[in-house]
Amino acid sequence: MLNRRAFGVCMVTALALSGSLPAAAQDLKEATLRLPYTYNGHRSPYLLGVEKGFYAEEGIDLTVLEGKGVSTSMQLLAAGQDTFAVAEPPALMLAVEKGMPLTQVVQLYQTNPTAIVTWTDLDISGPEGLVGKTVAVIQGDASTTMFYAMLNKNGIDRNAVKVVASDGGTRIQNFLSKRTEAVTAFANDSVIGLQALTDGKTSDFLYADFGIDTMGEGIAVNNETLESDPELVRGFVKATLRSYAYALEHPEESIDVLAQYSPKIDKAVEVEKLKATAALMTGPATEEHGIGWLDEAKLADAEALMLEYGGLKTKFDDLSVLYTNEFVPD
Repeated sequence: MLNRRAFGVCMVTALALSGSLPAAAQDLKEATLRLPYTYNGHRSPYLLGVEKGFYAEEGIDLTVLEGKGVSTSMQLLAAGQDTFAVAEPPALMLAVEKGMPLTQVVQLYQTNPTAIVTWTDLDISGPEGLVGKTVAVIQGDASTTMFYAMLNKNGIDRNAVKVVASDGGTRIQNFLSKRTEAVTAFANDSVIGLQALTDGKTSDFLYADFGIDTMGEGIAVNNETLESDPELVRGFVKATLRSYAYALEHPEESIDVLAQYSPKIDKAVEVEKLKATAALMTGPATEEHGIGWLDEAKLADAEALMLEYGGLKTKFDDLSVLYTNEFVPD
């Protein structure tokens, strides 16, 4: 697997040198990107790309917006209120099954970073340790759907674990105040943040280590945009990959940009979150096709998990309705 520097060198060579001349300001197309939640280290490359002019060079005047959960982001995107949204395959499948006209156009995380964080003194090393415990989760989030999938896959009755669902910030406070013994988190986000906040008194385990690896974040677009303006999508994907490549080579610079949007962040913690992202973006599919490629075999595995454990009711006749690799440089 590529390390952070090797990833950056590869991507900078492929993308950073291929930037076009900046488009005239009056020629820029306005577009929005909806994040699942607040600005943070591992999503700072989008903000960096705006500040560095990477999106502008592709003719895009991009506004990066904070979100209130993946489900809400999917609804806004389907309604045409946003141009792009960060989405994971499980959330995308559920949205498309409900009739939302969405397509994944770049798959950034090849590995799902979702984890469970617990207090170290509880000695919980896997889902079986959660029986009789209380877990803080995010209401309506893909990580919560797949939490139940992890319990089911490992033979644990979901009623044997008490779940407290809330928004993202409240779930962290519930854990820190010890109203819950565990909390859902991302390996490149809250896992690192909670380690810092608790002076290293937390432990964690990945869903992926217990049979639930559904890939992670990518970018979805409304099918109307995909059909009416494919060059906008192409430019967005190119600028996004370039932004991640540059950010992973220059993490401190990316977090300096993040601080302009979120002045109260702990820069050192956010740098570590960004650095932890590089390992999630590579895998067998990217070695063959390049960063951002969506592997249909992994998507089929994710669909199987969703059908059995994650609330997906109907198998898709053709998984290609969910994604395209057309815009990913091969």
